[in-house]
Amino acid sequence: MGVRAAGPFDLRGVTGYVNTVLRDPSSIIGCVLPAPLAGGAVAGWPRLLPGVLGMRSNVRVYVEEQGGRTRAAALVYEASHRPEWVVLILVGDPNPAGVDGAFRLLSSICASAARRGLHRVFGSVPDEARPRETYFQAGFYSYTRETWYISAGARLPQPSRDGAARTAKPVDAHDIFRFYAATTPHAVQRAEQLSVHDFDVGRGAGAFEPPHLVGGNPLAMRRAKVLLERADDRPRALAVCFRGLERHPHVVKVRTADLDVDRARELLRAAAQDLPMDRPLAAPVRSYEDHVARALLSDGFKESATAMLFVKELAVRIEEPALAPVVVR
Repeated sequence: MGVRAAGPFDLRGVTGYVNTVLRDPSSIIGCVLPAPLAGGAVAGWPRLLPGVLGMRSNVRVYVEEQGGRTRAAALVYEASHRPEWVVLILVGDPNPAGVDGAFRLLSSICASAARRGLHRVFGSVPDEARPRETYFQAGFYSYTRETWYISAGARLPQPSRDGAARTAKPVDAHDIFRFYAATTPHAVQRAEQLSVHDFDVGRGAGAFEPPHLVGGNPLAMRRAKVLLERADDRPRALAVCFRGLERHPHVVKVRTADLDVDRARELLRAAAQDLPMDRPLAAPVRSYEDHVARALLSDGFKESATAMLFVKELAVRIEEPALAPVVVR
């Protein structure tokens, strides 16, 4: 039968298939959470139901079948305010047939997104040969690496000093965007294509949805706070905190304008202090944020897994026309 969108009668079978294959980490081709927490990337059936019923929804479920048997399945999230999809989880049978099914499924998802006028499809992939090759073959490229750190212990210590961080407001959107541009490599900015409007915390704030500043499943996490710290009238640090729902961990993201480990640690503590300790606390750190990793390790976090962030561009970027001087005679 090939690739198709799941219908209402598939819901129970698809969720059962995904939960079964997740027991084997080798079945994970792509996932927005590390393998030990991958179950949190699978939304509960109430959140999936509108999508499989054909109702207006930002979640889509796809399956790849061969001979009447499911070989691969995917859960896809359509961003609310941006022309892009995020592959929340892509799994396949832990054998060559499952890899083939996952590749066909991924290619079909991209084709469907292009027909709907989307510009990009994002995916987070375990840093292993088989998942990487599947995404490469489907036309994706990697723009950075991301390592997840997990704290499952006691509550983090209180900040040791009164920080200058305050709750971000809509009026801060331009400053946060400038802070993002100053602390993010050009290759990552090119892949993410964020603008000032994406940092407006009073609107959709698409920059704070995965997979941009922070990873995770947007269906199972709710933004709790955004803290902005200034120094010398410039943004110097930013923290975003999410409360996990269902099986999803809490997630906190910290970024500083310099390599200040102490500032990162204090902001991390301030952002997470109101979270209930009913589940693990996770913090994704990208390859250009090594000082944040040191701050996390000093507060008892443990490294969980590393992923590669992939994107496939579906629209052709047109460069702005350049003007050249003309000699007038």
